Amino acid sequence: MSGVIFYYDIVCPFAYMSSRLIEAVGRRARVPITWRPVLLAGLYEATSAPQGKKGSALDAMNITRLKIISNDLHRQMYRHGTPYREPSSHPQKTVTAMRLLAGIPDNDIRAALSHTLYRAYWCEDKDVTDVGVLRELAAGHGVDVSPILQSDAASQQLRSNTSEAASRGAFGVPGFYVGNRLYWGTDRLFFVEQQLGNADAGPERLMEPLGPGSADLTFFFDYSSPWSFLACRRLDSVLQSVRPIQVNIEWVPILLGALFKEIGTPVVPAAALIEAKREHLFQDLRDWSEYAGTKLKWPDNFPLRTVLPLRVTLASQCNPQLISALFTAAWEQNKDIGKAEVVSEVLAEQGLDVDGLLSAANSETIKKQLFSNTTRAVEEELCGVPTFQVNRGPLIWGQDKLNIVADMICGWQDHLQAKL
Repeated sequence: MSGVIFYYDIVCPFAYMSSRLIEAVGRRARVPITWRPVLLAGLYEATSAPQGKKGSALDAMNITRLKIISNDLHRQMYRHGTPYREPSSHPQKTVTAMRLLAGIPDNDIRAALSHTLYRAYWCEDKDVTDVGVLRELAAGHGVDVSPILQSDAASQQLRSNTSEAASRGAFGVPGFYVGNRLYWGTDRLFFVEQQLGNADAGPERLMEPLGPGSADLTFFFDYSSPWSFLACRRLDSVLQSVRPIQVNIEWVPILLGALFKEIGTPVVPAAALIEAKREHLFQDLRDWSEYAGTKLKWPDNFPLRTVLPLRVTLASQCNPQLISALFTAAWEQNKDIGKAEVVSEVLAEQGLDVDGLLSAANSETIKKQLFSNTTRAVEEELCGVPTFQVNRGPLIWGQDKLNIVADMICGWQDHLQAKL
């Protein structure tokens, strides 16, 4: 194995977090990490990102999602013990700093100076657009910035690095290229470790159960979401990992399309993504499907019509076996669960009262309950599903955060709870 190429720009806080973790990955796998600076704005331009080359990825998010993403960033930094101080100016134009890093031929010096520049930006509130600041910081590593910044070679190298990353599917940072695959995001580092030969690598856990106890878990979902399907598939292993804690699950089916409409998200978010990000989304789904031990099949009838199965679920008092069976029908068996005959078939296979549940699903009581659940999701400021809450605590969005959910069940508190 030739190692890992780490694509980064010091302007990105998620790449900053990864910069503090990637070297440990290399040590565990005994492979080198190549630090390859890129210009994030250049990736945005190359991939026609909606925020444009001068914007931030956060600019393209609605306020609800922005709040969730911001909390997730700070939660991850808190978990990893990443020092952080909100910069007084962000985003800064890092083209000069990234040219400097690209112009340093020695990988070890480049990595060391990258750490220094990350600290300057994200901990010390320094102006990394100022050549004087860069000169002072680089001198500490024996680097003279003048000949690097005065030559065209550094600029050409930065453009080359950025083009290379884009050609490999990068649309943002952090990116990790290993085994002819590009992975994106700090929380995908365990996939990188798997590529490096550690088959047991998985999402990081910080806490184990200390003994018997109980916890309440709220699970917002819609059958239209493949990520909700994967969350449902992985939930049993999460519950097993927290034993002997008894987990009481509140299943909350909602109409995801109605939530999206309310908060200003496209009803089919994948269709609105740039091509590179859409391709990554489907590869990411395949990776997580393999990790979950299931064979996800994209439905022919996507986007799914889920009003009927959601109402039937409520009529069954959120029977867990029925929920699992409906997810299976939709995402493994390519069945159109929007059709009454398909739902009837699933109900019959589960030995449930077909006529009684279909009749109840059309009652005003059940219709109002589904509307109420969706309204609750809007009022509690969900941005998508699956979303979890442990003991009515902070919202945790995404099946890729089930490790955090498990830790919270075991008593771990995030940055928001620690302030209380």
